[in-house]
Amino acid sequence: MNRKNFYMQSAIDLAAKGKYTAPPNPNVGCVIVENSKIISKAYHQRAGKEHAEILALKNLKKKVNDKMIMYINLEPCCHYGKTAPCTKTLINSGIKNIEIAMLDPNPKVRGKGVKELRKNGIKVNVGSCKIEAVKINKDFITKHEKNRPYIIIKQAVSLDSKITSPNKKWISNKFSREDGHYLRAQSCAILVSSKTIINDNPKLNVRLTKKKLSIKSNIRHPIIVILDSNLTVDITRFKVFKTKTKKIIFNSIKTSFDKKNNIDFIKVVSNKNGLSIQSITKILSRDYDVKNLLIEPGKKLLSSFLDKNIFDEIIFYKSSSNVGDGGLETIDIEKMHLNTKKIYQDSVTNMLNDVKITYKPKR
Repeated sequence: MNRKNFYMQSAIDLAAKGKYTAPPNPNVGCVIVENSKIISKAYHQRAGKEHAEILALKNLKKKVNDKMIMYINLEPCCHYGKTAPCTKTLINSGIKNIEIAMLDPNPKVRGKGVKELRKNGIKVNVGSCKIEAVKINKDFITKHEKNRPYIIIKQAVSLDSKITSPNKKWISNKFSREDGHYLRAQSCAILVSSKTIINDNPKLNVRLTKKKLSIKSNIRHPIIVILDSNLTVDITRFKVFKTKTKKIIFNSIKTSFDKKNNIDFIKVVSNKNGLSIQSITKILSRDYDVKNLLIEPGKKLLSSFLDKNIFDEIIFYKSSSNVGDGGLETIDIEKMHLNTKKIYQDSVTNMLNDVKITYKPKR
């Protein structure tokens, strides 16, 4: 690895530290180098707070000079949002050399930030470690390029393809369940059907400590999204409605806003197959700034997303035991993989006596 890539990879590694706190913003890290030495570094920690490059400048122990090079994994913003444009601060800082891994996919920024910096006498190079930079912000890119969130579908499944058991509470072991909570922690929203709420009465929160997440700020719980076509769920009965977390109930009846309980009821188009998945994912991206969505489905909801090919990953926590008689079945994803060739097995990870299998669509 050459020096330029080493410093950019350092910025990307820093960016990853924000994956549990920065959403819905992208993951961004920055290092400032002088005479082949990193003299300042920072990463974006939370939406509304200072961006990585601004923090890196603030962390400098000396005045900016012409020998310094700034490395950022994403093009600096050039528009007013919750913070002022980063390009303006960079221009005024005196920094003269900037390395950027990739352009911002947001149309408000894409290429404009680089153009503004160059126009004001700053030498800008783009493209170092681009593949790695894309990976760290695949959800942010999906949001802007496909107008929907990056979608991960997660299920815990027995050896005989059951997702519930009449004899025990959990299908997967504690290591798999904990891993699932890391997925929740990095997600902007979590989506389930009304059947899941009624049958399981889940909390749908993140049950990990700040120490395990390596964060100092408060844990960010995902928005709770429920698909309830006929509004059958009683909002006075279930655990998810006892929390302050934002709830969105997509349905076919009404649009209204319950500010007291922090619930948005959103009416969407429906047909014989249920509520429109395309409309729901578009609304979540556009109106709720959801860049990544975790779906914890039953068989019917899983089928809906698979049939429409609206997903980016399927994660199965496969148990080593059978449920046998009773229990709800799910789709035999391995058979689908072999027969349709629409998905491929991306990775397999041992979770003690469980196996975590990740599938991705062939596109």
